Amino acid sequence: MISQKIIMKNIFFILTILFIAGCSEKDLDVQPTDKLTDELVWATPENANLFLNDIYNNLNPGPWSSVYTLLPTEVSNDPLDNFSDNSVSGPLAGIPSYEKFVNGSYGPAVPIFDNHWANMYRNIRKANVCIEKVSASTFPDATKKSIIAQARFLRIYFYKSLIDLYGGVPIITNVLNRNIDPEISFPRNTYEECIGFIQKEVTEILPDLPLKVTGKDLGRVTRGAALALKGELELYAGKFAEAAATNLSIMNSGAGYGLFPDYGTLFHAANENNSEVIFDVQYAPIVKGTSKDSYWGPVQVSDGTGYAAVNPTQNLVDDYEFTDGKTASEGSALYNPASPYTDREKRFYASIIYDGSTYRNGVIYTRLGVPNNRNEFDASGAGGKQRTGYLVKKSLDPTVIPGPANLNTRTGGTNIIIWRYAEVLLNYAEAKNEVSGPDASIFTAINLIRKRAGLPDLPPTLGKEELRQRIRRERRVELAFEGKRLFDLWRWRIAEQVFNSPLKAMKITVVNGTPVYERVNVGGGKINFVPSKNYLMPIPQSVIDKNPNIVQNPGY
Repeated sequence: MISQKIIMKNIFFILTILFIAGCSEKDLDVQPTDKLTDELVWATPENANLFLNDIYNNLNPGPWSSVYTLLPTEVSNDPLDNFSDNSVSGPLAGIPSYEKFVNGSYGPAVPIFDNHWANMYRNIRKANVCIEKVSASTFPDATKKSIIAQARFLRIYFYKSLIDLYGGVPIITNVLNRNIDPEISFPRNTYEECIGFIQKEVTEILPDLPLKVTGKDLGRVTRGAALALKGELELYAGKFAEAAATNLSIMNSGAGYGLFPDYGTLFHAANENNSEVIFDVQYAPIVKGTSKDSYWGPVQVSDGTGYAAVNPTQNLVDDYEFTDGKTASEGSALYNPASPYTDREKRFYASIIYDGSTYRNGVIYTRLGVPNNRNEFDASGAGGKQRTGYLVKKSLDPTVIPGPANLNTRTGGTNIIIWRYAEVLLNYAEAKNEVSGPDASIFTAINLIRKRAGLPDLPPTLGKEELRQRIRRERRVELAFEGKRLFDLWRWRIAEQVFNSPLKAMKITVVNGTPVYERVNVGGGKINFVPSKNYLMPIPQSVIDKNPNIVQNPGY
């Protein structure tokens, strides 16, 4: 049981104190604090760490969605991959990816992530309070440096979560008080200013962060986590030379990072805090649990029920190579159209539930014609059925029983990984290739990942453009269902190209006892994407109503 999970049980001890820190109803505003309460919170390092722990407790795996579960996307019933060509939402009503994103009906008055802006600035304010109060304290110098460095990391985590969606946002680094400060309605900083701010913050806090954490400190930020944030930020910003250097520094850090041997169980609770994990958001059953296994899992399994909220597309399935290192479109000799799921790489079997898969001590059929089969394919999702012919397996924990108990009491407690070593290798390879083209270090990085997947090395003769496309495919498959694909499509500026054609599904019928496989369009799978505006999300109108100095993103 890791420390952050224990910490969560102690959070309630100071709920009243913490409420004052985060009760503002205005996104960039604060409320007056009680002097006695301040004295209690900041009287000892132990109390200050409780305040810091509460900020950790607010870490979000993905943006806060407007879906009715009111959760960050990666533990909700509408994760970010549903906003891409990797998957579509299942047979649920009121799902933003299906009802807003696909048809392009979202906008300032109808945002997809309407709670995200306010929640992030509430957390940023808490971090600012922590930094200010600890800076003014008489705590031992080492203690002060450690708490402040952690709070500054958490602050830039929340800032990155904003700029990934919206571009430039107001940078607020002090504690505002509307009763004292003459101006609290700040305009947006530019995207470039936000990138520079985060880069500078990471550089300054690194000396005060530990290389590793163990025991009760598991779950806290390390140098590797700060560098992983910075390296991903730089990659997204197209700062390839800096991204390559930052990710290489993680690879050479001596922190002991490496690839976990088994991709399939990498994401299970039994293997939390393994050598591949650089930073994750901590969860614990019931105390701070999730219902992810019920949301994402099949509608019908041998020991429970689920929502089937994540339906992988045929488009994604096509990118899983056969064990000879080729896809069907590349002429793999192992591809058999009468048995298309045979001889695939290991990540396919660890990630995708396909027709005939064994899952939770039963066999899942998505084909048509199996009596009383609630997992049957229907492109429209009619009757509560899934819409692509596939269901997701990756990251679902076999020890969590999906169904009412999991939904009502959140019995899932698996940590959600934000950055892991495989992504660092992918980030380095992509950035290095963009800077200087193919070299041995790039192939070494990618081939480590491919070896774990049971695939041969990449051909060493690939040119820069060929290698770029192979890295992108490797990234898509390796990081599927981890909330990265939408941001990749955005930063590569290929979303309009990818979304120009309908997403595909697999319809399976049985004719004379033989399955017949037919690629069909996903119902509602044609995504309406307007490149002049949809490479950023709209800032919610409620934010602009409160702060007229905020300028809306172009096109909205």
